[in-house]
Amino acid sequence: TEDESDGEVRMWSKTGVDLFVAEVSRDTDSILSVGRGETVTVRIPTYESGTALYWEFATQNYDIGFGASFEWEEEGVGENGAAELKVRREPILPILRRSSHEKVITGSHAFPRGGTYLLMFDNSFSLLRSKTVYYRVFYTR
Repeated sequence: TEDESDGEVRMWSKTGVDLFVAEVSRDTDSILSVGRGETVTVRIPTYESGTALYWEFATQNYDIGFGASFEWEEEGVGENGAAELKVRREPILPILRRSSHEKVITGSHAFPRGGTYLLMFDNSFSLLRSKTVYYRVFYTR
């Protein structure tokens, strides 16, 4: 709906980390290993008949940083005056540590236009521990 496209990211949490992890673990593509000191970015393209992206994630035992950006192509004029496509990126959610080991972290964002979401799982603050992230994304119409 039109009122959803205000550009805001909506975030909330829910209980049931163990159940969520068990459910998501059935799909190995929904499990990420984020090494100590690393950030892993998952690229999710918008869907033509969708209107918003929803995400859910959890970790076991330890928290992780999470943030999101949106990327799209835009026509511009190059240095030589010729038309060219330029990639634009806009942060939509700053990377902050989330207590994803205590609650399932959930969020949504209405598509501002066609493009690609970058979901960033940040473990750069951890010098000793790798983290396993269990996540899923889906679209709404």
